[in-house]
Amino acid sequence: MHGLDVSENMLARARETTADPAIRYERADLETLVLAEGAFDLVYSSLALHYVENLHGLFEQVRRGLVPGGRFVFSVEHPIYTAPARPGWTRDPDGRLAWPVNRYAEEGARSTDWLAKGVLKQHRTLASYVNLLIENGFTLARLEEWSASADDVAAHPDWAGADERPSFLLMAAHR
Repeated sequence: MHGLDVSENMLARARETTADPAIRYERADLETLVLAEGAFDLVYSSLALHYVENLHGLFEQVRRGLVPGGRFVFSVEHPIYTAPARPGWTRDPDGRLAWPVNRYAEEGARSTDWLAKGVLKQHRTLASYVNLLIENGFTLARLEEWSASADDVAAHPDWAGADERPSFLLMAAHR
């Protein structure tokens, strides 16, 4: 197993929580990553790809790094969240909170305040994620738009509103 991250802090935390000698951690930037051909059965990414500007190039490297039939599984913030939003929440006619999304089709860098001011995320449409996979020779196996269920909100009241729109996009493809 090979774990990659651009942040030394995240790598240190991973090393602290997993003492398995079969896991090798390495600092790497996904923008410039070069993978050995056919070195992996599975490539998995959790909530990192919406920070990558050159996603086409990264998908090329992932395909190169996978064995034939290898799997690529990833999650990103749903494009509803990475799209530019008008300030403030609104309410629909039934009184439910509505997320004010506009310019959804306009892709590119978006600045947001999350953990720090001015964090850059790359907004892409759902179609762009799917088409980038296809263009790089992947076959889509699964696509999920995760949102909280009523039971999730009951168990986690601070998730109120998370059942109104998908928070995450989860995709699985194979080479």
